[in-house]
Order: sequence, then structure tokens, then C-alpha cells
Amino acid sequence: MWLTIALTRLTALNLQNCVSLSALPEFLQALTALATLDVRGCKVLTALPESFGVLIGLTTLNLGECEALTALPESLGVLTALEMLYLQACKSLTTLPESLGAMTGLAELFLGGCKALVSLP
Repeated sequence: MWLTIALTRLTALNLQNCVSLSALPEFLQALTALATLDVRGCKVLTALPESFGVLIGLTTLNLGECEALTALPESLGVLTALEMLYLQACKSLTTLPESLGAMTGLAELFLGGCKALVSLP
């Protein structure tokens, strides 16, 4: 609990290349000031929690090279402050949430190398 309290003012979290990280930590939803989350290269990360939508201040999300990621939660659509979403080389990503269209602040979406992606919302 002390970690959650101590990190409430955190604006950036870099977990890139944590190759054994299979799930995001539970305390993430308490990081209400978080603007940048970089989990690029977390090769065994399979999913984001549905509670991910509570990170309403998030402006940059980098999930590039998360090769085991198969889908994104619908709650992603409430992240209207999100400007940049990096999904390049997410080789197992098959679909994007329909709620992606509600992300009014999204200015850049990177999907290169998403070999399993079959359609866009």
C-alpha cells in the first residue's frame, strides 16, 4: 500500500523490456497523474486490465513489441486525453476495440508490424 501512496504523483512510468512481465501491476490504476506509460518490449504481456480506463490523464501509451498481446480492453476508449498509441510489432494483436473511435485526442496511431491484425474498427 505504501508504494501506491508514494506514487500517486508519478507522471511517467517506463517498464520497457521487462521481458518476464506477463501482467501490469495492480497499483497502476492508482496512478491518476500518469501521463506516459511505456511497456514496449514486454514480450509476454498478454492483456491490459479492463480497469485501464481509469488512467484518464494518459497522453502516451507505448505497447510496441508486446508480442503476446492479443487484444486491448474496451475501456481504452475513455482515454480521451491519449494522443499517441504505439502498437507496432504487436505480432499477436488480432483486433482493436470499437471504442477506439471515441478517443478524440488520438493524433498518432502506430500499427506497423501487427501481422495478425485482421480489421480496424
